[in-house]
Amino acid sequence: MSDRTEIVGAVGKLEEISPSSELVALCEFGPSVYGRQGGWHGLDLMAICEEYPEGVRSHRRFIGKNECRYLVVDRELFESDVTNGALGDFLTDKLLYPYFPIHNHQYLNQQALRFHARLIGEEARNLVFEYGEMSRELVAKPEFYPLLRMRMRARIFTPSLNDYTKLLDQKVREKNLETLARSSLNAAATLGEVVKVDGNGITLSDNLVDSLLKHKGPQQVVNILQQSQRAVNSYLTRGRAVFLNLDLMARELYTSFRLQIEQVNEAKPEDPKNFLFVRTARGLLSVNERTPLDRLIAEIRPGHGVTVVPLAGVLNEVFLITSGKERLVAKKFTDWHGFKWFTLNLVSFGSKFFSVSGKARMTNEYGINRYLARKHLNVPEMIHISLKERILVEDYVAGKAMDKLVAEMVNQTSLSSSQRHLSEQLGETLSRIHEVGVSVGDAKPENFVAKADEIYTLDLEQGGKRGDYAWDIAELLYYSGHYTRNPIPSRGLIELMKGFISGYSKNGATSELKKAAGVRYVKVFSIWTPPPVLLEISRILRDA
Repeated sequence: MSDRTEIVGAVGKLEEISPSSELVALCEFGPSVYGRQGGWHGLDLMAICEEYPEGVRSHRRFIGKNECRYLVVDRELFESDVTNGALGDFLTDKLLYPYFPIHNHQYLNQQALRFHARLIGEEARNLVFEYGEMSRELVAKPEFYPLLRMRMRARIFTPSLNDYTKLLDQKVREKNLETLARSSLNAAATLGEVVKVDGNGITLSDNLVDSLLKHKGPQQVVNILQQSQRAVNSYLTRGRAVFLNLDLMARELYTSFRLQIEQVNEAKPEDPKNFLFVRTARGLLSVNERTPLDRLIAEIRPGHGVTVVPLAGVLNEVFLITSGKERLVAKKFTDWHGFKWFTLNLVSFGSKFFSVSGKARMTNEYGINRYLARKHLNVPEMIHISLKERILVEDYVAGKAMDKLVAEMVNQTSLSSSQRHLSEQLGETLSRIHEVGVSVGDAKPENFVAKADEIYTLDLEQGGKRGDYAWDIAELLYYSGHYTRNPIPSRGLIELMKGFISGYSKNGATSELKKAAGVRYVKVFSIWTPPPVLLEISRILRDA
């Protein structure tokens, strides 16, 4: 921040520049405010004037030997940039970084609050697009949002790269981060429908995540186009402010874009995601965590003998980790490009599509697991997650695998009272999941475990909010039918069905049971389950 004498002189010069315009507000911006003292010379001022005829213009004057650079802007034009980035955020950049108000503090602070609120809202939406269901569990330190925008700006508007670097210089870093954090917290407090503020930081609201994931594709394209347009508008506004002609503006635009990647890679600006975390049973973990599996296991349980045994995981690399009496499950999510999943998506066309991306499946599993846990449904506890390595570590649920229990039931002439109770529990568990607005997506019996008279839901990587509840019912029951050793439906299968329907009807809609009886679902499982069994299951569902 410049000394008082220099500022007074600068204000006097401003009256020469625009004598006919009423001054609304004045602030100092740039490295002289947030940079190392003595590292930069001169003074940068933004003057917001009522009805400034030139719109936006840059001026230079000298106060003694020191240069004073003015950015004079019309109030209405400035506020349009604050509200919707009409000038590519070229003007609001000055409020993104720490600034020093000189005239009309209240107005400047009000506009800065509006801008930071818009910034958080826009970047919160981008987080949902990037992390999907997992975004529900993200915790951002307050300084994350302005840093994220600064780094993005440095990539698309290269003149701001030096500003970002100077802001995080070690000698001034902590002070500047504190200023950014205060601005973010104040703005986040006004966005109750978008984000929430708690003791750990800023989290996304379920309402925001739900509304955006309904229409993820089109809105994501709009966001990308919006950022590109703002970058161009920033260059155009800069050219207009210094009176570049069209030829010079075009050349500057081309040169800046050409050098953009080279400059950003060379500078290697700090990654804002160092300030973004995800909740686990071990506390908050950075989304940039990338510990390999072997080191991860040693870190989770240091000083203990550890054994690692591969589990039956055809589609993911799944390992059982044993340390003393404790057991954990580690999953490494790889992309599915194999023939099996191409075939499954093909045969279920029109009924269900399966996500094949490793990252998408991991974020789905994590996000839906934590959502169900908050709704008091039985799921494994999440111990650790590494997005970079696509590794998820969770508690091992020691119980009886439901696929083995179902295989016994469908081949019996009748069910015992405990088996009938178990079939009801299975239906009730699925209905409670649907009741809180979640579809499992891959509801085969092997993805459920019976433990101490309760049923746990394990694999939720195909899960999502809302979705197709009838598909869950159809997959669970029609796939159960493929365990029969006789193509003629057994009494055990019929009793299993009726028990499931009784349990599901406690919380779920019978209309979903009837919907699952439809041909579009039956046809998908015709390659696994005998037709007489499929038809009997469909008949019982129709009569529910």
